[in-house]
Amino acid sequence: MRTHTPRQLVLAIHLSLLAPALFVVITGCDSAVRKASREAKPLAYVGQIQFGQSVKENGLVVVPLKYHGGEWGQNSAIVPIGVEFTVKDMEIDITVVTSVATDATAKDGYRLVLPTDAKGKHKVHYLDPDGTRHEIGVLEIND
Repeated sequence: MRTHTPRQLVLAIHLSLLAPALFVVITGCDSAVRKASREAKPLAYVGQIQFGQSVKENGLVVVPLKYHGGEWGQNSAIVPIGVEFTVKDMEIDITVVTSVATDATAKDGYRLVLPTDAKGKHKVHYLDPDGTRHEIGVLEIND
């Protein structure tokens, strides 16, 4: 039978208490981790953006987004969590914001949520964090 030194026993007790405490801290800090790791990404990181069919949801127009290619696919720990945008004169500038993946849902990173008065045909540009603007397509929003 193996015997343990008092120091080994104390260490074992500390570790047995540390693991559950660490789990509670990590799962309880989900939003803090996401907020601290938020970062606007350039189009090269995001890749191609495909617009889905717009739908009305809670008085807003929701346009699903899909991303293809780009560097983000190589890092599954960083996911799109939001889309920042401006609408002006039938043009929409968008920027995808990413964060460390957590248990929280990231559906806002995969949709563009516009006001209901954004009807019509819009030129869409991607605005990199450094200000570079890329034309990425046309989005038509109907009734």
